[in-house]
Amino acid sequence: MAKRILLDTGFWFALYDSRDAHHEEALTLADDLAFDQLVLPWPCLYETLNTRFVRRSGWLASFRGLLRRRNVKMLEDGPYRERALAFVLESGGTAMRLSLVDAVMREMLRDLSVRLDAMVTFNELDFADLCLRRNIEMLSA
Repeated sequence: MAKRILLDTGFWFALYDSRDAHHEEALTLADDLAFDQLVLPWPCLYETLNTRFVRRSGWLASFRGLLRRRNVKMLEDGPYRERALAFVLESGGTAMRLSLVDAVMREMLRDLSVRLDAMVTFNELDFADLCLRRNIEMLSA
C-alpha cells in the first residue's frame, strides 16, 4: 500500500546537488518513493526553488516534471502560518529555535486531519517528537 510521505526541503537539495552530504541517501530514497503519495508543503517549495536552484536548468526541468506526477500533492500552508510565526517570534530563549518553514511543518505534523505515514528529513531532531507521537515513520539518515 502506498504511503503518504511528507518531504522536507533538505531532501530536494540532497537529491539534486551531488556535493550534498546526503546525496547518495537521497538518490536511494527517491527510488523507494516512486510509488508513494508525496506530500510537498508549499513553504518547502518556496525554500527549494531559490535563486541557486532555478539557475540550474537541469534541476528545474527535473523538478517541474516531478511536480506534474499524479502521486504528488501540494499541502497548503494557510491554516498553519499564524501559529508558526508566533512560535518563531516567541521562541528566542527556548531550546527549540526553528526556521519559519520548519515551524509551519511542525504545525502540519500536529494536524491530525493531515494523514501522513512517513516523513523524509535530514533534520530529525526538529520533527522527531511529533513523528513519534503520531507514529509517523522517519525516513532519513
